[in-house]
Amino acid sequence: MLRRSAVATAVLICACSSSPSPSAARKLTLLHTNDEHSHLLGLGPEVDDFPAPTVAGTGTIQGGASRRSVLLTAQRAAAADAGFATLTVSAGDNMVGALTQVADTYPTAASGTGDYRVLSMLKYDVTTLGNHEFDYGPHELANIIAAAKGSAEGIPAIVSSNIHFSGTAGDADLEALFDDAGTDPSKPVHRWLVVTASNGLRVGFVGIMGANAASVAPLKAPVKFSLPPSGVESDTAGVLAAIYSDLQPVVDTVRSVGKADVVVALSHSNLLPAALASSEDYLIAQNVTGLDVIVSGHTHSDVPAILVANLTSGKNVMVQQAGRYGDHIGRISLSVEANGTVVFDTENSKLIPVDDTTIPTNTEINTFIASVISSVEQTPVAGGLSFLQIALAEVFGAPQALPAQPGGLAFKSVAGLNFDIDNSKTVAETELADLVADSLLAAAESVAPTDLAVEAEGVLRVSTLAQGKTHQLSFDDLFSAVPLGSSVNGTLGYPLCRFGIFLAEVKAAFEVTLRLAYAGDSDLYLVPAGFKFEYDLSRPANDRVFRIYQTSTHAGNTYDTYDATSLVYDRSTSTSPGWLVSSSTLVRATSNLYVATFASLVGVTLKDADTGQPISHNDPTATILHRAADGSEIKEWEALGAYVYAQANLPANSGVVPQRYSPTGTLPRRAICLQSGVPCP
Repeated sequence: MLRRSAVATAVLICACSSSPSPSAARKLTLLHTNDEHSHLLGLGPEVDDFPAPTVAGTGTIQGGASRRSVLLTAQRAAAADAGFATLTVSAGDNMVGALTQVADTYPTAASGTGDYRVLSMLKYDVTTLGNHEFDYGPHELANIIAAAKGSAEGIPAIVSSNIHFSGTAGDADLEALFDDAGTDPSKPVHRWLVVTASNGLRVGFVGIMGANAASVAPLKAPVKFSLPPSGVESDTAGVLAAIYSDLQPVVDTVRSVGKADVVVALSHSNLLPAALASSEDYLIAQNVTGLDVIVSGHTHSDVPAILVANLTSGKNVMVQQAGRYGDHIGRISLSVEANGTVVFDTENSKLIPVDDTTIPTNTEINTFIASVISSVEQTPVAGGLSFLQIALAEVFGAPQALPAQPGGLAFKSVAGLNFDIDNSKTVAETELADLVADSLLAAAESVAPTDLAVEAEGVLRVSTLAQGKTHQLSFDDLFSAVPLGSSVNGTLGYPLCRFGIFLAEVKAAFEVTLRLAYAGDSDLYLVPAGFKFEYDLSRPANDRVFRIYQTSTHAGNTYDTYDATSLVYDRSTSTSPGWLVSSSTLVRATSNLYVATFASLVGVTLKDADTGQPISHNDPTATILHRAADGSEIKEWEALGAYVYAQANLPANSGVVPQRYSPTGTLPRRAICLQSGVPCP
């Protein structure tokens, strides 16, 4: 059920009181967030926000569902005092990004499916599907939605307008929850939706999965979103044209059948401050007629309200995106005149920070968050052990007892931390990228000799691992850094893969990802361990890498010893091939399943790491790394936790994370960018 004061009938969700005369202008405030990614607690680290603080802070903790509820309540009250009706919405990726996401996949009656239920407790009216809603596949997404819908709190309405089902068993469970024609309000997912606000305004909603978002959601299959005739997801221009084609008749229906006064798109697409005019949501505003507002998501951008003129009607569309992880609330203010004209109040349409200057006083939500954490710590998932007991046994090398109080396992210290580990730069090597890449190589080497590890920027989900108030790095922090993915066996988290590739393919992989990263897809920027490469942006795309080094020194699981003897490729002074060793040398490599899958799709032939024989069907799942002792997969967060714990407990490090990962270290170390021979800024 919907936890609303509304009553759902036909295509209408009604949040009605006495309506003003239609001759008067009616005002609406849209409050919105996007990309909440399971961050029920504030970023700070999360242990600094649990239990809920009772005094105001200085703004160092950002986000948190409880303090967001306080601010939403205040915004609704202020809007009502000014004569505005309010609706509260999200642009998707409500799930996946923090430890509490585990409750979605291992739900219990008390605290499972926490993300949708918290949105309902925060009185959200509508949300949409982002790419990370499909991280566990359509079947599991259907289970999560159904469980939330059947809970006491309920679930906000979900709108998805350019989704296409296969008609097969692979997505049948999700399709069964879908209201295709706009006539069945009992279904939780809708092609389109009209909500009647308290002042009688009929607000239509459509939901969009953008081109880039759909392309980075491989586990959505067999679900598809808008595609060009070629069916190629990487054809962004073609996918955008298909989005316009899919969306236009839905918007027309919302206007004609739904009689909407205002049409709002919840768009999990793309809005980049440095490239607004080429951003997907900017282009959708220009090319789909009949939209009034686009609430944007996916790119985690702070973009205050902008107005975009539609190329056909000439009418303005207001577009806004409110950051990530609930660290801002977006506010869009508009009015609908008696003649139907939509007028935007740009001065009062802005982003409102959510930080610890607001005390998180919503006791209902505070209690619920504690129950979610307790569920992750206590609920058995395999062999009578909870998710956290299993994960921490791999980190610490020993079973962990259940805690007496919520948080005892989630916030258990893995290592001391007396600096912040930075990951704030894009298309650049960072200390966190080095740390994670090192952890992957160490984990693979614990099973069999391995030469190279690579990590992709988009897999790292925090801008910093902060020392916070405790100066301790907990498992919760490490999980939030690499929380993504699942495996073919249905378990959470990207597993590590180990495979062989030729040295020439190592260079090719660096070249391809550099081309894509510098063309706008920064998620694919690679940082290695065991190798170092130098590249020059003044060189042609696909020929930018001019030096590659391979270290053979892995003492103490550190991977930064490069000298002239480690040079394996050098084009810096020659136009010849440049290989100092055979380009067909087999390199034993490791990565997470996401990167291995990407490599297999861009022409890298995955081989057995020890024999060099091609992997059947170039299937990356056949290269998943298993522990010899029990056959279990090595998950990325387990590798990171175990490496941090082992490094901190070396005698030289006295229980703290080594200084080489501090901001005082020298970067770049392994991914060296030059521009015409000069270091990149």
